[in-house]
Amino acid sequence: MEKFLKFLKTESIGGQIIRFSLAGLLLFGGFTKLILVGALGQQLLGAIIVAALETLAAFGLIIHFKRPEIGIAGATLAICAILIRIIYSLNYVKETLPNANNFLNALTAFLGIYNNGLFHISLLFGAAIYCLGNSYKEYIRKRLTQPWPH
Repeated sequence: MEKFLKFLKTESIGGQIIRFSLAGLLLFGGFTKLILVGALGQQLLGAIIVAALETLAAFGLIIHFKRPEIGIAGATLAICAILIRIIYSLNYVKETLPNANNFLNALTAFLGIYNNGLFHISLLFGAAIYCLGNSYKEYIRKRLTQPWPH
Protein backbone atom coordinates (compact mmCIF):
# COMPACT_ATOMS: atom_id res chain seq x y z
CA MET A 1 0.00 0.00 0.00
CA GLU A 2 2.86 2.34 0.77
CA LYS A 3 4.31 1.90 -2.74
CA PHE A 4 0.91 2.74 -4.23
CA LEU A 5 0.72 5.97 -2.20
CA LYS A 6 4.21 6.94 -3.42
CA PHE A 7 3.01 6.53 -7.03
CA LEU A 8 0.03 8.79 -6.34
CA LYS A 9 2.35 11.43 -4.88
CA THR A 10 4.59 11.14 -7.95
CA GLU A 11 1.56 11.59 -10.22
CA SER A 12 0.51 14.67 -8.27
CA ILE A 13 3.98 16.20 -8.56
CA GLY A 14 4.07 15.39 -12.28
CA GLY A 15 0.68 17.04 -12.77
CA GLN A 16 1.87 20.19 -11.05
CA ILE A 17 4.98 20.26 -13.24
CA ILE A 18 2.78 19.92 -16.35
CA ARG A 19 0.44 22.69 -15.16
CA PHE A 20 3.19 25.17 -14.27
CA SER A 21 5.17 24.38 -17.44
CA LEU A 22 2.14 25.01 -19.64
CA ALA A 23 1.38 28.22 -17.76
CA GLY A 24 4.99 29.36 -18.17
CA LEU A 25 5.00 28.59 -21.89
CA LEU A 26 1.72 30.43 -22.40
CA LEU A 27 2.88 33.38 -20.33
CA PHE A 28 6.16 33.57 -22.25
CA GLY A 29 4.28 33.19 -25.54
CA GLY A 30 1.76 35.81 -24.50
CA PHE A 31 4.38 38.45 -23.77
CA THR A 32 6.63 37.69 -26.73
CA LYS A 33 3.71 37.51 -29.17
CA LEU A 34 3.52 41.31 -29.05
CA ILE A 35 7.12 41.60 -30.21
CA LEU A 36 7.05 38.82 -32.81
CA VAL A 37 3.77 39.78 -34.47
CA GLY A 38 4.77 43.44 -34.49
CA ALA A 39 8.12 42.55 -36.05
CA LEU A 40 6.41 40.61 -38.83
CA GLY A 41 4.30 43.64 -39.70
CA GLN A 42 1.01 42.15 -38.51
CA GLN A 43 -1.72 44.13 -36.82
CA LEU A 44 -0.91 45.17 -33.27
CA LEU A 45 -4.52 44.74 -32.10
CA GLY A 46 -4.48 41.07 -33.04
CA ALA A 47 -1.17 40.63 -31.21
CA ILE A 48 -2.59 42.26 -28.09
CA ILE A 49 -5.67 40.03 -28.17
CA VAL A 50 -3.60 36.84 -28.57
CA ALA A 51 -1.18 37.96 -25.84
CA ALA A 52 -4.09 38.71 -23.50
CA LEU A 53 -5.69 35.35 -24.26
CA GLU A 54 -2.49 33.44 -23.51
CA THR A 55 -1.78 35.49 -20.38
CA LEU A 56 -5.32 34.92 -19.03
CA ALA A 57 -4.98 31.20 -19.80
CA ALA A 58 -1.70 31.05 -17.85
CA PHE A 59 -3.16 32.82 -14.83
CA GLY A 60 -6.27 30.62 -14.99
CA LEU A 61 -4.10 27.51 -14.93
CA ILE A 62 -2.23 28.78 -11.87
CA ILE A 63 -5.36 29.92 -9.98
CA HIS A 64 -6.73 26.37 -10.37
CA PHE A 65 -5.48 25.52 -6.87
CA LYS A 66 -7.83 28.05 -5.26
CA ARG A 67 -10.76 27.91 -7.71
CA PRO A 68 -10.96 24.93 -10.08
CA GLU A 69 -13.64 26.57 -12.24
CA ILE A 70 -11.13 29.26 -13.17
CA GLY A 71 -8.68 26.43 -13.94
CA ILE A 72 -11.28 24.98 -16.33
CA ALA A 73 -11.60 28.36 -18.03
CA GLY A 74 -7.80 28.74 -18.17
CA ALA A 75 -7.34 25.31 -19.76
CA THR A 76 -10.08 26.05 -22.30
CA LEU A 77 -8.39 29.34 -23.17
CA ALA A 78 -5.08 27.46 -23.46
CA ILE A 79 -6.62 25.09 -26.02
CA CYS A 80 -7.96 28.08 -27.96
CA ALA A 81 -4.55 29.79 -27.82
CA ILE A 82 -2.84 26.66 -29.16
CA LEU A 83 -5.35 26.50 -32.03
CA ILE A 84 -4.64 30.16 -32.80
CA ARG A 85 -0.90 29.37 -32.86
CA ILE A 86 -1.49 26.61 -35.40
CA ILE A 87 -3.64 28.86 -37.62
CA TYR A 88 -1.13 31.71 -37.31
CA SER A 89 1.75 29.39 -38.22
CA LEU A 90 -0.12 28.02 -41.24
CA ASN A 91 -0.94 31.55 -42.38
CA TYR A 92 2.69 32.59 -41.90
CA VAL A 93 3.90 29.66 -44.03
CA LYS A 94 1.25 30.46 -46.68
CA GLU A 95 2.34 34.11 -46.83
CA THR A 96 6.09 33.43 -46.72
CA LEU A 97 6.70 30.47 -49.04
CA PRO A 98 6.18 31.17 -52.73
CA ASN A 99 4.72 27.75 -53.61
CA ALA A 100 2.25 27.68 -50.70
CA ASN A 101 -0.63 29.59 -52.27
CA ASN A 102 -3.41 27.83 -50.30
CA PHE A 103 -3.76 26.26 -46.88
CA LEU A 104 -3.33 22.69 -48.16
CA ASN A 105 0.07 23.55 -49.66
CA ALA A 106 0.89 25.51 -46.50
CA LEU A 107 -0.03 22.49 -44.37
CA THR A 108 2.21 20.25 -46.50
CA ALA A 109 5.10 22.71 -46.19
CA PHE A 110 4.37 23.14 -42.48
CA LEU A 111 4.54 19.38 -41.93
CA GLY A 112 7.80 19.17 -43.86
CA ILE A 113 9.54 22.16 -42.32
CA TYR A 114 8.11 22.40 -38.81
CA ASN A 115 7.94 18.72 -37.89
CA ASN A 116 9.59 19.41 -34.54
CA GLY A 117 7.17 22.28 -33.96
CA LEU A 118 4.23 19.96 -34.51
CA PHE A 119 5.60 17.67 -31.82
CA HIS A 120 5.67 20.58 -29.38
CA ILE A 121 2.20 21.69 -30.39
CA SER A 122 0.88 18.18 -29.75
CA LEU A 123 2.59 18.22 -26.34
CA LEU A 124 0.92 21.56 -25.59
CA PHE A 125 -2.46 20.12 -26.61
CA GLY A 126 -1.91 17.11 -24.37
CA ALA A 127 -0.91 19.30 -21.43
CA ALA A 128 -3.93 21.57 -21.92
CA ILE A 129 -6.30 18.61 -22.10
CA TYR A 130 -4.70 17.11 -18.98
CA CYS A 131 -5.11 20.42 -17.12
CA LEU A 132 -8.73 20.71 -18.25
CA GLY A 133 -9.53 17.21 -17.01
CA ASN A 134 -7.65 17.73 -13.75
CA SER A 135 -9.44 21.03 -13.05
CA TYR A 136 -12.80 19.47 -13.89
CA LYS A 137 -12.06 16.52 -11.57
CA GLU A 138 -11.11 18.90 -8.74
CA TYR A 139 -14.24 20.99 -9.35
CA ILE A 140 -16.45 17.88 -9.10
CA ARG A 141 -14.57 16.70 -6.00
CA LYS A 142 -15.12 20.06 -4.28
CA ARG A 143 -18.80 20.07 -5.24
CA LEU A 144 -19.30 16.56 -3.83
CA THR A 145 -17.52 17.28 -0.55
CA GLN A 146 -19.33 20.55 0.20
CA PRO A 147 -21.92 20.42 2.96
CA TRP A 148 -25.53 20.23 1.86
CA PRO A 149 -27.50 23.50 2.00
CA HIS A 150 -30.02 23.72 4.85
